[in-house]
Amino acid sequence: MEGREIESERRIAPDQEITYSRFSLKKLSRSFDHAVRGVVYLLKSEQNARVHSVITILVGVLAYIFDVTRLEAAVLFIAVILVFAIEIINTAIEKVFDVCHPESHNVIRGAKDAMAGAVLISAIIAIVVAVLIFLPHIRNL
Repeated sequence: MEGREIESERRIAPDQEITYSRFSLKKLSRSFDHAVRGVVYLLKSEQNARVHSVITILVGVLAYIFDVTRLEAAVLFIAVILVFAIEIINTAIEKVFDVCHPESHNVIRGAKDAMAGAVLISAIIAIVVAVLIFLPHIRNL
């Protein structure tokens, strides 16, 4: 019964007034701590995230070597960060599914596969962006 009471306390009625909390440096600091801990957890627990980070460093080095424009650097940065962001979302959803429904389930497998597909598509887009930006620089060598 206690779980239901907590659950009902967290629900918001449609006509409930929204209250805003005051700005707090302590809360902001805790938010950053949680975010950094999440990124560290991702890098420690997910092989693909480590691969993405190595590729990101490589892209940064290549951008420096080829002296890409600011616009090209910004597009590269957006592309690699997109992959990381989707990888983080994918990992979070997978972990929640694993806790809530540890046994095999077709719908959960489908959702996990869909999220993995989102990571794959974002990685492919990042590769295409990198090729489009770096290929002219490579040809000029």
